[in-house]
Amino acid sequence: MRGNSEGKLRQGKSRMWRTDGRRTNDTRRTGMIRNAICCVIMVALLFAQALPVNAMTVYESDGIYHDEGYIFVGESHAVKSAIAFGDKASVLGNSLLLGNGETLTYELRWDDSVAVTPEGDANTFTMKGNLFFVFEGIAWGTDGAMQSSTDYIYSDGKGKQGRAVQKIHEIIDKNPNIAHWNIISMHGASAAGKGKAAADSCASSYKNWVAYEFPQADCYFLSVATMIKYYRRIPDKKVYNNTLAAAFPDAFLDYTDFYEERNPDRLVDTNHWDDATYIDLLTDVILQIGQRRVSQDTITQMQEILYTNDTCVIYSEPSLESTIILPACEKGIPILVTGRTGNGFYQISLGGGVYYILETGLTADIGE
Repeated sequence: MRGNSEGKLRQGKSRMWRTDGRRTNDTRRTGMIRNAICCVIMVALLFAQALPVNAMTVYESDGIYHDEGYIFVGESHAVKSAIAFGDKASVLGNSLLLGNGETLTYELRWDDSVAVTPEGDANTFTMKGNLFFVFEGIAWGTDGAMQSSTDYIYSDGKGKQGRAVQKIHEIIDKNPNIAHWNIISMHGASAAGKGKAAADSCASSYKNWVAYEFPQADCYFLSVATMIKYYRRIPDKKVYNNTLAAAFPDAFLDYTDFYEERNPDRLVDTNHWDDATYIDLLTDVILQIGQRRVSQDTITQMQEILYTNDTCVIYSEPSLESTIILPACEKGIPILVTGRTGNGFYQISLGGGVYYILETGLTADIGE
């Protein structure tokens, strides 16, 4: 039941002692009752700590095979994106055909089956398909505070995880029918206003996403629209985006121009966009990821001996975010190059294995 106010607690008498210093029988009974209540509360608290927090976002599997899956992680922007895509998908049979021929499957149920806000509004978001959104809910005093913190996306690379990281693992574990995952963080609306320390904290956690949490997935990090009115008092509006761009040169998705073109006409308040903007934004992100995937997978075959230089680094995959096999090489070592990728790497054969070196790390002349 809901109400606008709670009943006031009645005040007991302040004098509970007899003049001889001994308690009355009623006072003894009151003390016993209080002790019993305290014990019940302590037990309840212990059980509460052991029980999981009610999930506002619930993830299911549609049981259908998908080559690619997409997980967007964020704060209120992720909430609004989830709802905007849910509304669009519901009138299209929960299936969205993209311009590159790829199909997104997305079904959203928004109800009060698990949780409601303090005001009694529906706060349960159940999703399935090959598109998912990670956030807490729409109770801004509680959900908003949690999902806006840098702790939400935290990973120490040793097993300590924020709620968002746990939810990503939950989605992946519940959807073995999805062959490959693309994880896109649109988190940072709050961190972008808190200076370099917050930006560095996010970058550190994201590095552990790539190396430890989700090594088989492709992780991307979306720029924050810090040119809008919401950030007008921030002295260094570019520090967050610049920090992530430097940390993830291949995985940072810079949408500054996209935001500029729509600012302020497509804003519905000082920070949030209209539904069409979120749909346009995330659709373009998915298409861009698809283009990068095709580019990375395209390899032009070749057979040539090239030589290492002082910038040579050997990677497990044609990506700067992949595992580094060898961080440095002696200059002038001959390397058998067997191909060239569409995103600027040489494919090499070394010790019976296939590895990758940026094109700038090899030269045609041993003396260069």
